[in-house]
Amino acid sequence: MTPALTRRRAACPLRLLVGVVLGLVGAAGQAAPGVSEAAVVPKLLAAPLRDVANCPDPVVIWTERFTAPCVNVAHFLRIDLTDARVEAFVALSVDPDGARGPAEGVLTLPDELLRQTGALALVNANAFAGIASIKDPPGKGGWYPGRAVDIEGLAVSGSNRRSPDARQRVAFWLDDQGKPHLGHPGAKDVVRQAVADWAAPLVVDGRNVAASDPVTATPLPEPAAGSQRPSAAPRHPRSMLGFDRAGRWLLLVVVDGRQARHSLGMTLAEGAEVMRSHGCTEAINLDGGGSSILIACDAAGKPVTLNQPSAGTPRPVPVMIGVRPARAKAR
Repeated sequence: MTPALTRRRAACPLRLLVGVVLGLVGAAGQAAPGVSEAAVVPKLLAAPLRDVANCPDPVVIWTERFTAPCVNVAHFLRIDLTDARVEAFVALSVDPDGARGPAEGVLTLPDELLRQTGALALVNANAFAGIASIKDPPGKGGWYPGRAVDIEGLAVSGSNRRSPDARQRVAFWLDDQGKPHLGHPGAKDVVRQAVADWAAPLVVDGRNVAASDPVTATPLPEPAAGSQRPSAAPRHPRSMLGFDRAGRWLLLVVVDGRQARHSLGMTLAEGAEVMRSHGCTEAINLDGGGSSILIACDAAGKPVTLNQPSAGTPRPVPVMIGVRPARAKAR
């Protein structure tokens, strides 16, 4: 059984209050450069959104602190899929070698993807892998900006299919009406935007289907006074995606992790329970670890990282998902 998750609905951390000062709150009535005054900007809430299903704002962001089964901090981005002022979309990096080359994208810093795509807010999405036939330049290695990579699972932006569907990866996709789906699109399905999961689905038809936390044969040692009991399950920073049964809203969640005294990270089962308890009837786990990030654009057009990446600085990624001002449709 999944351990109970306890939320503390206290004031948000100082870091998020700084975001308010920077002008991230939509009530400020300012718009990013190039966006009309009538356009929206993400609204940063000083307290958790209590009713995810009913919210008058098209894009809201908030933070929640969890105290059980261990200390965790999660950051939430809720997008109204029915609001004509905004649209959920997938941000893709450039394809360095075209459709015939082995690379499907390049690692790009999240703030660059935010600026390049005109996004209001983005969360990392698909996992990625290096390509054996493409050698690193002298003196470079690891996940550096500009590295050509293979994208894991389906990746589509504006009907541009950059990476094909993979049987072992559950896809999230938006159709031509903006309706959300989980699964593998059929040959006749119209896919406008899509990303793919990593590890496993979390919630299906309202049920927590994540793998149960493993049980160890040897009892865990008693924790020292004032410390947290160690977990037998793998805890990591998480990025997760979910939506409601009616397909009215999309919820993107980033959980900080690997940081003692701040946030230890969640197991898959705990992450699934967070998504289910916030009204998601369908949810998947995205790429996590050092890639987990929530970045948003303030009212002056400046990127603001709202979570605390586990490595201390944002990792470059090839694919993100989020929200942008709705684009005028051709007549």
